[in-house]
Amino acid sequence: FAACIISSPGNEWRGYTLQPPDRKLPFFEYFKPVNYMRSTGVGATIMGIALSVGMLATPYAEMLFAYLKENKMVAVGLLVAAFAA
Repeated sequence: FAACIISSPGNEWRGYTLQPPDRKLPFFEYFKPVNYMRSTGVGATIMGIALSVGMLATPYAEMLFAYLKENKMVAVGLLVAAFAA
């Protein structure tokens, strides 16, 4: 979450410098503080939720892959079922 907030000024600057030359806006027209804060907050929240869900799901995924490594026929059956569907 904090990394998204800290890096956001650099992202804004990158967006400003990568504008097409024929439609380039001055900095104070391009940069709108309300839009900046909203997009930064939403982006950081989405990233935080995604990382939290990944952290919660990782132990279960590790257990599943360990089980499939031990039971190769079950793994093959799952692959066949996935590709057949």
